[in-house]
Amino acid sequence: MGREQRSVPRPDIAGLGAAADPAWLTAKTAAAVTAAEPRPFSDAEYRNRLEAVRRRMAEAALDAMVVFRPSSVEYLCGYNTAETAPQPLLVTGSHTCLYVPDLEVGRALAGSRVGRIRFVGYADALRSLGMFLDHAAGLLPPGARVGIEAGHASTPPQAVEILRARGVAVVDPDHLVERVRLVLSDAEIGCIETAALATRAGTDAAAAEARKPGATDSSVAAAIAAALFRNADSPSAWGPVVATGERAGIPHSSWVNRRLGAGPTFLEFAGAHRRYHAPVMRTLAAGALSPGDRRLAELARTALAAVLESAKPGVECSRVADHAARAVGRLPEDVVFHRLYGYPVGLAHKPHWMDGAPFYITRDNHEPLQRGMVFHVPASFRSFGRSGVGLSQTFVVEEHGARVLTHGPAEIIEVG
Repeated sequence: MGREQRSVPRPDIAGLGAAADPAWLTAKTAAAVTAAEPRPFSDAEYRNRLEAVRRRMAEAALDAMVVFRPSSVEYLCGYNTAETAPQPLLVTGSHTCLYVPDLEVGRALAGSRVGRIRFVGYADALRSLGMFLDHAAGLLPPGARVGIEAGHASTPPQAVEILRARGVAVVDPDHLVERVRLVLSDAEIGCIETAALATRAGTDAAAAEARKPGATDSSVAAAIAAALFRNADSPSAWGPVVATGERAGIPHSSWVNRRLGAGPTFLEFAGAHRRYHAPVMRTLAAGALSPGDRRLAELARTALAAVLESAKPGVECSRVADHAARAVGRLPEDVVFHRLYGYPVGLAHKPHWMDGAPFYITRDNHEPLQRGMVFHVPASFRSFGRSGVGLSQTFVVEEHGARVLTHGPAEIIEVG
């Protein structure tokens, strides 16, 4: 794969507006930066992704896509950066063009496989969007139909207005790129398997820290974070979440430097590899669980087992959710549960690893599961304001059913 990556030709690079070609950008420096880090996937993988997106574009009669979601930009061309300014990718039936500030040209060369790079001066960031979209519209025929995921937070609201003012017909593509991303390649699944090793290290670190005298929710979170980062090539998009005592019964509470309680301590986090995530929920317990907490743990085990035994290619998500709901049964009045039996995971950028199409294992999603889809089962049950238990796994849909990718049993971890 390395030889193939080095064979990627240098893209056509040029400035927009008053942005001049910087003196530091020469053929020699561009070649050195391009070789500075390996691309995570082969050229063939990126070609396959673009071809799949272009097929869907043709089916939707789209002349182009302007992709703002950072994870989808990376999916299509490999580009990733710590910079958060809008940096869209234009995809047409035959070309790709990545738009960046000049300070990001290095990242574009080091990380992406793209035909053209257009840049503006970093100091022009406040007006760069109009310059980017002016250029994109100029590459398209009059009245071109262009898909933009306008509802995502990464897409500036004015992008639609700018393109329409340039005579472009803006179309809602219904998560076109993200729906392609739902089915992962073998190479992508391999990334999640590697991420799951970091997740397991986080679990082990949490348990070890929780057994220390005076451990707090914050010290457990720090131990998890250290384990996730130690051998990582990318950070997790969210967490770690650690909530102890009655705060575990308040959804999405996290660490506040509180001593671990005698009951359950709820954990949620994910290892990451090449920004592919393998999340889990785990629960620590110091001492015996109360009857109410044992009830929560049994509900979590039941929901998880029901999803794993029924998730198969061709089975509708609604059928999996129905099966799990029947297994869980009627909930006690004090128990909080979201009725979400799975959501897709894979490549994700901040703020969360739920960074794709809204394709959930719920009773109202009648679409079938497909081989290669990867889900996290968020089996968390809480006695509201009193306690909480989460026992989850991440799994991939394979030919004959679900294969769990994360490590360790979904059981209460005794630490006292």
